[in-house]
Amino acid sequence: MKNLFFSWLTTSIFTRAWISHASRFDPMTPIPANSIEFEYVYVANQRCECGGYFAALRQELRQGPAGPMDVLTARCEGCGAERSFEFDIRSFFAQWEKYGRFRQTDGHFREAMQHLRAGRLEEAEVALRQVVDAEEGEPAFAWGHYHLGCVLLLEGRAEEARAHLERAVAIQPLEPDIHQALARALEATGQPEDAQAHLRESAALRERFPE
Repeated sequence: MKNLFFSWLTTSIFTRAWISHASRFDPMTPIPANSIEFEYVYVANQRCECGGYFAALRQELRQGPAGPMDVLTARCEGCGAERSFEFDIRSFFAQWEKYGRFRQTDGHFREAMQHLRAGRLEEAEVALRQVVDAEEGEPAFAWGHYHLGCVLLLEGRAEEARAHLERAVAIQPLEPDIHQALARALEATGQPEDAQAHLRESAALRERFPE
């Protein structure tokens, strides 16, 4: 798992489920983004098939069928492969009062991590729900869904946890920690075969991408 604080970038802002039909989730293309900063966070958290992570090279504004999009072209820091990421920016495009709101999401995430370190699960849950909120947060932030799913598991709410962990796996399918957490949720909700499939995938990814 990429260092969480690095994943939110280095500027003080910190960013194919294929195993079973039940775990598939449409990652939504274009990817929903509520801020420009998150676009870079999202790209920095995407793992290449070689195991490296992507770094943004350039950003381009385009007009898509549904409205304005940002297209970020990125290069894998491991193998050099290039990939383009399309973001739906209708929620904030040309709405200048919304351009700084990622600082709020950043603050909620940091707050959640503090609560987790102190064992305050209820407070962490509240903050993490704000992190992935569809309107005010970033609903495509996989690590937000991952941490929220883990908190819900600890609180004994496995069904809710499973939904967030399935979403996290769909957004970042090459992260072994996320598969392992989803396996726990599936086991707790009476789906042992799917749980074993994700455990195997987690183990395979750890072998494939040793830290």
